[in-house]
Amino acid sequence: MAKRKGKPQGIVVRSAPPAAAALEATATAASQDAGAGATGRRKKKRRKSGVAVASAAADEAVDGGDAESDDCDDASAALTAPAAPAAAAGGVVSPTAGLSLPALDFKSIGRRANAEDIMSWLLWPMSPAVFFAEYWEKKPLHLKRQQPGFYGDLFSKAELDKYLRTDQGLSFGKLINLVRFDSANGRKVALSPLRPPPESAEPCQRAEPKEVDAAWADGASIQAMHPQQYHEAAWRLLSALEGAFGALFGANAYLTPSGAQGLAPHFDDVEVFMLQLEGQKRWRLHAPPAGEEYPLPRDYSRDFTADELGEQLLDCVVQPGDLLYLPRGTVHTGVSTKEGFSHHLTVSTYQKMSWFQVMEKSLMGALEKAASSSPDFRTGVPMNYLRFMGTWNDTADANAESEAGKQRGAFLRRFKNLLRSLEEFADLDDVCDELGVDFSAQRLPPPPVAPGAATSASSSDAAAPSTDEAAPAITLDSHVRWVEPSAVRLVLSTDPETSEATAVVFHSCANDRDLHMCKNTDEDEDIGCLRFEAALFMPALRALHSAGSSSVRCGDLPLDDEDDRTALCENLLEAGVLELAPGQHAAAPVAVRSMQNPSHAIHPKFG
Repeated sequence: MAKRKGKPQGIVVRSAPPAAAALEATATAASQDAGAGATGRRKKKRRKSGVAVASAAADEAVDGGDAESDDCDDASAALTAPAAPAAAAGGVVSPTAGLSLPALDFKSIGRRANAEDIMSWLLWPMSPAVFFAEYWEKKPLHLKRQQPGFYGDLFSKAELDKYLRTDQGLSFGKLINLVRFDSANGRKVALSPLRPPPESAEPCQRAEPKEVDAAWADGASIQAMHPQQYHEAAWRLLSALEGAFGALFGANAYLTPSGAQGLAPHFDDVEVFMLQLEGQKRWRLHAPPAGEEYPLPRDYSRDFTADELGEQLLDCVVQPGDLLYLPRGTVHTGVSTKEGFSHHLTVSTYQKMSWFQVMEKSLMGALEKAASSSPDFRTGVPMNYLRFMGTWNDTADANAESEAGKQRGAFLRRFKNLLRSLEEFADLDDVCDELGVDFSAQRLPPPPVAPGAATSASSSDAAAPSTDEAAPAITLDSHVRWVEPSAVRLVLSTDPETSEATAVVFHSCANDRDLHMCKNTDEDEDIGCLRFEAALFMPALRALHSAGSSSVRCGDLPLDDEDDRTALCENLLEAGVLELAPGQHAAAPVAVRSMQNPSHAIHPKFG
């Protein structure tokens, strides 16, 4: 989780001080309601599988794998280490005749996008239910759509060339790289300057169009990183995907000259969706060599050589409009065909989103709580415990009846008892709130209102709110809605200064698009945050939250005081989190009450 610095800056909005009994009751209710990209390449050991998998033919039918059963509800089920699954051959799916083609307008998606529509478009002609049951995290999939115009005007080489020639341009190591695959040595060769180290004040070198054009003509491949930072269609698509999946999405475009291979065989630590935009590319997919952590590795791999790869999973040629899905850990090698250059956009997600990360954070938090509240965890270990503990003392012929054997047995029992008792100190909701705030801090801000779309007086072409302008006046008859429901996360907490129950609104509406997927999460950072007194404002915030994308009349919010209703909406509106529903005309702007720059408040730690 990114570090939070300083004291909280968000002002807690209050009306008249509630009675102590009412505050205590609401705090109890709040507590009850709360209950309801990698930097290194490391080899990981994987279990070997004796099952051989044949390569998938180009016209292979869909495999009918069974969905995994969920036995988590059976608390008494024994936890046993399952055998490692064999690598699964990939599938190839084509649409049937007469199947309607979904359309996605890259000039309008992004705000309040319907998750089901986004999933259905991304995975067409396969249903999301079938995909997540049979392929997600399990095996590769080639969606052979036979629809060259499926991705419309999402991105193109011609547009990339235009960005290279703008005043801002693209910088080597930050937004563009040039690479070549050395077939003689089986290695990727970097042809462009590397990005300066983070501690350096040296700026990235601009990519000169003539230099890029010459390298391209000479057979170099182009990697265009993070197009969502400068290309609006990519911004809109990734924003919609982040809302649909509830996870960060990154993007890179890869352009490879005719008959060339851009990168060495490798696998990634993310779920990969390759959107083939232009040209064709042949992909050979393999399981990794023995000794790698597989399936579902936690880190991306080193570059492999062809002779050390595992069994082949799929051999296919993707064409414009096709999609190729790769579960993390799938080794992939791509070569563009002789017909011309290849251009695909990779959108990827679920980096470090496994149960391991949830368990790691939960157990660390539980251990800290246990140590602070239970003397059992602070009691000293037995004197001279090193005499009977350690691998040298863990022998089959150890005498359990000896004094050392008895001490060893008691030591092991004490440790296991403490380990079991950790469960009562684990707070999974707190952990998920922290992960949710991390997501809010790093995800894309909502894109601008689509040209020609119905707008309100409070809507702006910019995603981030303007703190220099007064917010439109709110009346009791004003209808308001979230700018982007998925960009808002509500958290029940405790004010660190007053110990009062607070409702905290975290949001991504003020995030910097130019830093998406490029933030140093180890550094302190500001997060969009608003604090409200839970005893008073929690019912109204719940009403707004329950409304989702729909609008709510300000006067209908469950608050006794009319001024509190308008003050709540004004503060959320001024922060850029709320907007007037389309078609309304705001009254004259007024100064917002009881807030000081709320969209950039800082929240150091949950109470």
